[in-house]
Amino acid sequence: MKKIFIFAFFLLSCTHWIIETETRIRVENLTGDTISDFCIVSKSGQKIILVPGSIESGKKSKVYEIELVGEFDFMVQVGDDWKPEPLGIHKLKGGSLLARIREGGVNLRWN
Repeated sequence: MKKIFIFAFFLLSCTHWIIETETRIRVENLTGDTISDFCIVSKSGQKIILVPGSIESGKKSKVYEIELVGEFDFMVQVGDDWKPEPLGIHKLKGGSLLARIREGGVNLRWN
């Protein structure tokens, strides 16, 4: 009985080694415009900025880390009028992510 308790305690206390909740994200801008504030919107409507600041056309952002996993609606600010542009619902699943933003969408590549 004692061995089962120790094994269960070890298994429950070490799940963060099994499930990666940290996502490292970098954005590549393949549009003709400057983009800004790559963010997600949760189901409750909360906006979370993943990559702050501007990314010029043809450039990549720095790598940012976030402690989130799940499905989110991705958005980005585009062009001179800075209107929010929806990019669709995508999953954050931990690990390293390169988000390539093109005209009309985003392509996510996991490393």
